[in-house]
Amino acid sequence: MTIPHTRFRKIPVPLALLSTTFEIIDVSEKWLGHFNLSEDIIGKNLFSSMPDLPEELVLDIRNCSSTGNYSSQRAPVVLKNGEIIWYEWKVDVLESDNSNINEVLLVLEDITEKKLDEALSLKSEQVARIGGWEVDLIHNTIYWSKITREIHEVEDDYIPTLEQGISFYKEGDSRDTITRLVQNGMDKGEPWDVELQIVTFKGKDLWVRAIGEPEIINGQCVRITGTFQDIDRRKKAEIEYKKVSDRLMLATDKSRIGIWELDVTNDELLWDSNMFNLYGIKESDFIGGYKAWETCVLPEDLERTTKEVQDAIEGKKTLDTSFRITWSNGEIRWIKAEATVIRDVKGNALKMIGINQDISELKTTQLQLEKSEESLQGAFENSSVGMALVALDGKFISVNQSLCRSLGYAENELLELTFQDITHPDDLQIDLSLLHQVIEGKRRTYQIEKRYFDKNGQIVYVLLTVTAVKNWQGEISHFISQIVDISARIEAEKKIKEHTSGNHRPEQKSSELCPHRFAQSSFPCRKS
Repeated sequence: MTIPHTRFRKIPVPLALLSTTFEIIDVSEKWLGHFNLSEDIIGKNLFSSMPDLPEELVLDIRNCSSTGNYSSQRAPVVLKNGEIIWYEWKVDVLESDNSNINEVLLVLEDITEKKLDEALSLKSEQVARIGGWEVDLIHNTIYWSKITREIHEVEDDYIPTLEQGISFYKEGDSRDTITRLVQNGMDKGEPWDVELQIVTFKGKDLWVRAIGEPEIINGQCVRITGTFQDIDRRKKAEIEYKKVSDRLMLATDKSRIGIWELDVTNDELLWDSNMFNLYGIKESDFIGGYKAWETCVLPEDLERTTKEVQDAIEGKKTLDTSFRITWSNGEIRWIKAEATVIRDVKGNALKMIGINQDISELKTTQLQLEKSEESLQGAFENSSVGMALVALDGKFISVNQSLCRSLGYAENELLELTFQDITHPDDLQIDLSLLHQVIEGKRRTYQIEKRYFDKNGQIVYVLLTVTAVKNWQGEISHFISQIVDISARIEAEKKIKEHTSGNHRPEQKSSELCPHRFAQSSFPCRKS
């Protein structure tokens, strides 16, 4: 039997009628449009007209034309340019009255885009870990997709009952919740979308999102379909975030840190409860808005602080400042402020979110420390005794004028040297040995008489006292050296001794003892 020409053309699928020798007898309009062909192919051999068909299709057509066996499958073909085309086909025959095969029917579709969509959909499910499931209440069967089985960590051929599926949910709130939801779904047709915990077949606790959609026919639930998603990483991150947020809230309460938010566009200022405590005002007395904050700031600090806030809004710099406020009882408090500006896609400021912290005690301590440092610096500079701050490698960090006068150096010249450079070689080893004991913690300080060379190479006798200074970690950061010039005393002692002993041998020149500079500038106690 042959389909009339006009009717054949109107068949709404890509259909071709072939002879047993594979000539194209007729095609539907859908075929021509689908493969972008013209009617010129009619009468021509299919395989020569369309040479890039899959080999599996060619074999199916030949087999069907000789045996009459129906065939349906899909397969890809790789073109010469490397492009992959997917085809799906159905092949059948038309027989004569005496059962002889007269013609071959071929339905052929290019399903490349469909195949790509399927691959992307499958990839999305795998990446998002979303599986599907279905409960058929008519036939009492359950279907789990591959991803759903993977989430439950069961074998690929595992088929659960409804009770077994529910038993995977963690005993307690999760199992009670899903049991109630499934029952309500079957009884009332109510859908659900919940986040619960399951215990996998291998004993792993896992957070999942379960969605169920009942299907009601004639007032009876016949089927429930849904999705099942692994959300363990996201859920645990949320739980951890809540814990951190709770700890942060507790920390801000304990450390008296206030959180504020300024709506730049609408001039609305929001404070948390700690902010009112910091500013010493009642929440009911606060009118909100930027102007309300300005009234709290000490006038001497207002102009500077206002400019810093405006600079942050304009993006010139971040807000990190401190200022003084006045409480209603007249008490002045120091406040530290930091903030981040939230902007729209065009860079316009929308909000400022920041913190305030009362640093009054810290500021008082800093002021006292500054005064103490000023006093120490004054004592250092104005002392009649030579003083120096010395680095761990022996280099002078700071020197006072008394030491400069004793050694004949300008301050900048002495700061280019180490104490090893100006120490008499016969005195260097004992000095380094004692210094090493300080570094090892065997002694806190030491005092020795030693010899330096001044700028002109002359010997200067000194009484040296060295004390270690430690940082907040308990490690030595530098040394303080007190250097008393005792040259006059030593010379007087020499003269008395010479007069008493009658020994008037000429004194050897100091320049003959040692040159002005020594190569022993490396410091064996240097900190790595």
